[in-house]
Amino acid sequence: MNVQLEYEFETEQHAYRFLNTAVHMDADGLKVRLGQSDHHVRVTYQYTEGAFDSTASDLDDLAHQLGGEELR
Repeated sequence: MNVQLEYEFETEQHAYRFLNTAVHMDADGLKVRLGQSDHHVRVTYQYTEGAFDSTASDLDDLAHQLGGEELR
């Protein structure tokens, strides 16, 4: 299953810091790029079927540490 998430940050610097950290996470088919603006980061990856996949939770935690939040 393909998962798409987008995060919004207060500053461009925090968005880029998130992008540069998230791009090194271990997830199948991971793609990390800017979203709607330079304050948004869009992440897509393949959900691991049949096992617990903590990628979304890890991304949420990282975004929270950098003052960002997932757009719903």
